[in-house]
Amino acid sequence: MSVVRYLSLRHLIAFVAVFVMLLCPAENLSAASYDADTISMFTMNSTTALQRIRSGYFSVMYRGFGSRKAGEIERDELLGFRFLLDMTHQSRGLRSFVEACEKAGMGPEEALKSAKKQQTVLLQKIFTTMASTKDLYENRPGKFEASKTGVPDPETHFIFASPRIGVARMYGPIVMVIEEARPRGLDLNGIARDARYYSLARFLKNIGDRDFRMILADYVADRDEYVIPSYIEPVDISGLIVYGTSPIVIGGRLAVPPPPIVRVYRKYRRKGALTIDVFDGHERLISRLCAAPSAAGIEPEEPRSASRLPPFIEKAWNDYLKTVRSQKAR
Repeated sequence: MSVVRYLSLRHLIAFVAVFVMLLCPAENLSAASYDADTISMFTMNSTTALQRIRSGYFSVMYRGFGSRKAGEIERDELLGFRFLLDMTHQSRGLRSFVEACEKAGMGPEEALKSAKKQQTVLLQKIFTTMASTKDLYENRPGKFEASKTGVPDPETHFIFASPRIGVARMYGPIVMVIEEARPRGLDLNGIARDARYYSLARFLKNIGDRDFRMILADYVADRDEYVIPSYIEPVDISGLIVYGTSPIVIGGRLAVPPPPIVRVYRKYRRKGALTIDVFDGHERLISRLCAAPSAAGIEPEEPRSASRLPPFIEKAWNDYLKTVRSQKAR
């Protein structure tokens, strides 16, 4: 049944508004920390989706990524730490644009800026109607076949997150904690509900077809899915949770038994300075990384951990401080 049938005039007005935001994103920014190329698709949310976002349901979200193999977890932990600092966490689609621009001879900053503009144009082409959002939430056999013929795959141009940490943890041992300074994504489950996607008829059909993978995708793996277009700015990443290895991984996702938490990173501002507290799996402080030594003090009553900061994280932090100080000295 067509999604369009359930659209209200309000939805259509919101659809028109999103293209204004995509074309002129700088005029819609309320947070000074966002650059002029920041893309928002917030107004494409349906009534239920907008209500859920505005109620704070997605105020804290989680995004899992990385390999579960020993040794590779540390590599991905370092990548996540760099996202905490000054890197943009990019979708696969955006990365492909960046790589193409760099091959054309552009520097990193110029390549990212050009890629963001190309990303905006592509999103406008993919989402030509309100009904086209179903390509993000709908699970069906052969869904990605069109991408093999050169048709853009919409899912590669978004960062997927969920307020359910259990869902995020299925996608990798490194879990980013996301708190958007300004909501700009889509609540896929809310949109799907208003489109009557989760109908009893669909559920019974999947049972009749013994298509339990579709049922698992609809109600478990994609539960409370929130997608952010193209990239996440460092200002929106407030923490990082690092899980260990598990002896058994089913389908590349379900780790048995549930892996232990190895480290937790929490980013905030302390006395006006960027601060990252690193904890062990028992909530004991390993280290306080602070850009201003005067704000790095640790209270005597703070529970301390016997664990040490990984050398690769310590080096990355020291390199970051050198960069910051050299910029200030200019």
